[in-house]
Amino acid sequence: MTTLVQVDLRSENRVRTCWVEPKVRVGDRITLKNSDEPARLWEVTRVGEPRQSADIKRGWNGDLKRGWRAAA
Repeated sequence: MTTLVQVDLRSENRVRTCWVEPKVRVGDRITLKNSDEPARLWEVTRVGEPRQSADIKRGWNGDLKRGWRAAA
């Protein structure tokens, strides 16, 4: 199973939060190959705790702290 970390990124006046492989560190400059701007350099400003990809991809109505809940 794949492990990912949530990161906050900054590029000029733009910010983005996404899930990436856990090998990045704060201060790294990375590109996002699967984004709409694959050549844009992003600076990593925050790295979260590692999570299993199966826990992340449950959808927006899946609450990681309380378990699954029905959509409203």
